[in-house]
Amino acid sequence: MIPLKQTVAIHRGGTLDDWGVPSDGVSTTLSCRIDEKTQLVKDANGKEVVSSAVILLKGQVAVTFADRLEWTDETGNQYCRTPLAVAMIRDFGGKPIFTKVAV
Repeated sequence: MIPLKQTVAIHRGGTLDDWGVPSDGVSTTLSCRIDEKTQLVKDANGKEVVSSAVILLKGQVAVTFADRLEWTDETGNQYCRTPLAVAMIRDFGGKPIFTKVAV
């Protein structure tokens, strides 16, 4: 289907300590496909924002807007972004086959 040759680290948003500083949550590394392209997407509030990349993750992956996504491209540049939009891509039977994350 679609080759998943890159990896992305998803750092879950942690809780706030007594001083209001966020603690690190659980971190997961997954195979993915990253297409770096600029496009307009609607965020969780319905505003149009500019996305710099689209990340495809296999299956149904729970990605929230509090998560941090980190990856390194082929030239060695490192990126750390939060999701702007999260959508499920389903097959004809309704089964989730990819999670699409715009960052």
